[in-house]
Amino acid sequence: GAGALAGAQFGQGKGRLAATAIGAIAGAFIGSEVGASLDKADKQAMQRTTSHALENNRSGTTSTWDNPDTGHRGSVTPTETYQSADGQYCREFTTSVTVEGKREKAKGTACRQPDGTWRIVQ
Repeated sequence: GAGALAGAQFGQGKGRLAATAIGAIAGAFIGSEVGASLDKADKQAMQRTTSHALENNRSGTTSTWDNPDTGHRGSVTPTETYQSADGQYCREFTTSVTVEGKREKAKGTACRQPDGTWRIVQ
């Protein structure tokens, strides 16, 4: 929830919806020491990379981001694509963030919405 709220700070219009949904990914890290160290630029890079990976990457293909100002970096890898029972296309993914040599990982699932944005469902 906090990640979705944080994500809402980054987008405008349709991009705002995508940022809100993808912001939930950052929420997975917010309560941790690593997540607490992410600045706005880190979160924006994570959001852009996640959106791009979900939209364009084949399963198993990793996209990375890094912020040269903070030295923080991360990655997103879609791991499986499927169509849900209600007809939505969904992608499972793994993501990681590294801050000061400490790496944390998270897994999630995002489903494509009718407007073309991705919504984190778990």
